[in-house]
Amino acid sequence: MVSRRDALRIGTAALAGAVLPVGAAAASSVVGRGCYLTFCRIPTAGLTTWKSIMDSFRVDGVDRVVLWLGGAFRSRRYPITWQYNREHRNVRENFAGQLIDYAHAVGIRVLLGFTPYTYDGTNQYAYERPDLKAQQANGNLARMQGIHSWGYNLDPTKPDAKRFMLEYARELYFDFYPNADGLLIESSDIDICTGGDCDGPRHYYEVEYEFVRELSDQVWAHHPGAEILVHPNYFVGGSNGAELRYDPRWSVIFSPWTVNLEFAKKVSRAYYFSLDMISQPPARVAASVRWVRDHGFASYFPSQEFFTYRARHAEMGETNLIGRQLRPFGFDFLGLDENPYRDPVVLVNRVALREYAEHPDLTEDQFRARLGQAAFGPGATGQEVADLLFLHDFCYGRDKSLFTLAVQADPRVLRERLERGLVGFADLRAVQERLGALPAVAARIRRSRNPAVRSLTRHTGLLEQNWDAEARSLLTAHLRG
Repeated sequence: MVSRRDALRIGTAALAGAVLPVGAAAASSVVGRGCYLTFCRIPTAGLTTWKSIMDSFRVDGVDRVVLWLGGAFRSRRYPITWQYNREHRNVRENFAGQLIDYAHAVGIRVLLGFTPYTYDGTNQYAYERPDLKAQQANGNLARMQGIHSWGYNLDPTKPDAKRFMLEYARELYFDFYPNADGLLIESSDIDICTGGDCDGPRHYYEVEYEFVRELSDQVWAHHPGAEILVHPNYFVGGSNGAELRYDPRWSVIFSPWTVNLEFAKKVSRAYYFSLDMISQPPARVAASVRWVRDHGFASYFPSQEFFTYRARHAEMGETNLIGRQLRPFGFDFLGLDENPYRDPVVLVNRVALREYAEHPDLTEDQFRARLGQAAFGPGATGQEVADLLFLHDFCYGRDKSLFTLAVQADPRVLRERLERGLVGFADLRAVQERLGALPAVAARIRRSRNPAVRSLTRHTGLLEQNWDAEARSLLTAHLRG
């Protein structure tokens, strides 16, 4: 099975053939939609911006939002969990409770996200308690790893690790944000404890399940209607999972690397997660929506993550990120305390989500008409929509990562991928062709009388600035070479 880390590296498009088989024809029906956000990795946005973001999700018909709050609240019991993130606005201002209330006012349920024994905030505890570090299968202690929050996975078989995890999760939900609608307990498959008493991944998930079971029972004792969203690792067996009892009160979220359609049929509420919204063309979003509809899932629940922290490490191996201030979706002109979902290029996949979710069998021409209306108003022309989609493909196409624009849009990414041998001659020719088409698109956008169309000059200007003489020389040299 493909691991989560591999899937994040290669993108969900590479998994499409295995993960999204063509389903039997189904009657068109509305598809529910949620949204997954690593709130902890957006340290610069304040309450006003977050309210605006919730407004955008409301327009898109989103009814549930995961706010990943591990590492982003000022834990009193375990302050080490937020020291790495002490400049986060919620750590300083503690506004998440107000944001949850606002989300409720606009009809959105909020689930608080964290991962047991690893990931953001949690993996910082081993700096204080190195004796709780997990063991790898080879007997070595856990290596430092992560995204933004770099630390060490914990050994869940150790009593103090169990105590920490339960107290930290209880503090998040019961002490800080009891107005939330539930939890996402995001099981991990990256560098989990498999050595020592963990005794391999199967036993690890059996031990982690004990924590999930205990926390769930405590939450439901106080809030019987709380939704607890878990991953399928505890139930599906195989080489990287356990076969434990499923409680029908749990919702289950499947991803391209954990899909199990037989188990999904037995789940009370099955959701499907992917990275399509932040890394793929709108046709890919449409395909995922239809697959969710055809396979009876309760909701399409994609990531809509963006990041605004300063990278200190080579995130997912991307050395070009070290020392960089990350910007929303890789657009350098977007502000650090700004709602990026209003950007017209980001809007493309938002429109794809809401329109295909409402009308899964929408034709391409119908989608383009609705995209033009949403982006540019009732007078939008076919050429204007085509130019917007050109820019979307320019920025999202050809291996857009979680953190940056695509290779063809950001020469820094191209240089790093060339050094790692990840870009071939055909890729370089495709970059050259896109650059050749850019001037005509930029000229049409500048001449437009529609202010909404002219706002795209920020995008064409960024691409032209990125591809300065030095960057073009790099491309030409490798095309010759």
